[in-house]
Amino acid sequence: MSNFLKLVGALALIAAAASFGLSAIYSVTHEITEEYRLAEQGRARIEALACDPGAVFVRTETDSILNGRPFSYYRAYASEAREELLGYSFTAYGNGYSSTIVSVVGVDVDGTICGIKITNQQETPGLGSKIQEVASENTLWAVMSGSAVDESGKRPWFQEQFAGTSLEGLRVVKSESEEGILAVTGATISSEAVTESVREGLAMLLSIVGGPGTGSDAGEEAAQ
Repeated sequence: MSNFLKLVGALALIAAAASFGLSAIYSVTHEITEEYRLAEQGRARIEALACDPGAVFVRTETDSILNGRPFSYYRAYASEAREELLGYSFTAYGNGYSSTIVSVVGVDVDGTICGIKITNQQETPGLGSKIQEVASENTLWAVMSGSAVDESGKRPWFQEQFAGTSLEGLRVVKSESEEGILAVTGATISSEAVTESVREGLAMLLSIVGGPGTGSDAGEEAAQ
């Protein structure tokens, strides 16, 4: 009986130590992960708005709810003085085929989309995942012969379609002859998830700021 109690006590101590260790590891890694996520979101806002890396983003919390989530957005200024408004940015969440697709959207002061940056998706590889695909124009022969063109600065073709689009143009189409956002072949659900989430977010933003170019938004600010 005594040996049994000792065994139970030893196992309890081992379990407690393991639990404490896992908790400590989670705490450290969670902070690192969160810092990385915030940095990635900051880079995505700059890319989506196509602004200078030195731009200052000021977050505004609102009382509005969009698809079950509190809606917040950023105003981008050219400098800390906050005299020149460059545009706005918000995060859109779309329900795709197998995941929630997260997109950071940049909007000009006139209400036109400057660009979007998909920051998270877990759609079907080879289908829905193509919403992040960078289409290469280099052939296999060009790569093998060393004559391939540098495409390091190219952006995903699906996301590029959003640049210069207004609220009315945010609809998915299946033919290049139609006006709108061309769906990824075989991934209409993913394409619609991104487009619809961006459209709803833009409509919400414009309703809050009072319309394109007014800059008359209100809310609680927090520099980020």
